[in-house]
Amino acid sequence: EELSIVTMKDVVLLHQKNDVSILFDARLTLWEQQSTYNPNMPIRGLMYYARNMESILGDERRLLYRKSVVKIPTPAYYVLYNGTDKKPERMDLKLSDAFQVSSDGYEWTAHMININHGKNSEIMKNCPTLEGYAVLVRYIRENLSGGMHTEDAVDEALKRCIREGYLKDYLQKIREEARDMLLTEFDEQACLEAAHDDGVEEGIRQGIEQGIEQGIEKGIKALIETCRDLDQTRSETIRRVMDKYNKSEQEAERLTRKYWAKPL
Repeated sequence: EELSIVTMKDVVLLHQKNDVSILFDARLTLWEQQSTYNPNMPIRGLMYYARNMESILGDERRLLYRKSVVKIPTPAYYVLYNGTDKKPERMDLKLSDAFQVSSDGYEWTAHMININHGKNSEIMKNCPTLEGYAVLVRYIRENLSGGMHTEDAVDEALKRCIREGYLKDYLQKIREEARDMLLTEFDEQACLEAAHDDGVEEGIRQGIEQGIEQGIEKGIKALIETCRDLDQTRSETIRRVMDKYNKSEQEAERLTRKYWAKPL
């Protein structure tokens, strides 16, 4: 009864949504899952925490103007990373790394934990579900790199996990739902990566004299159009642009508005 799930919903104006937030034992713990490395996770986590605090304090915010200290939950912020870029088992991403001018005494840290198979064995040992997910993703990637079509890669990985006892009960109960979710995830990932690569190559080919930046924007345009055609929301698209191209939220929103509409 003492545990509260305080995961944020979509914030229309800010296009923010965090994956999981838990309030327990006077601690507000936030988790994010990332398949793309993003050094901007500290500022995003700080914004998530602030939005959560607005909700948690509610009418109590008026107490912030009194002389006595208002006690607030202690924050903890973790990023679970399972991308294909090689990263260490753990990294601390610090907000101060983004400061334009150094300033002592101000910090916010995103503890990035690599959850790819073979990493952080102690965590995996204590959380078999997370280990099973890591193994499943690894098997799918191995199948894809071996030349399998996405559907076959996912099907074979699911069968292998069930045989080997990874997520067995879960997958046996909702195998089709899990299959559909994985197909969507990996198909979209493949389409987005292809759109990015094609867009960048075309942009560089056509605009080399005008600089690499134009080529990158063509890649962003292709990414946005692909997201739109895959029926992803604008909020999801903005987040992908931020993650993939290290753009600020304002810039990602501007580019999404620019390229979202289909040509007449």
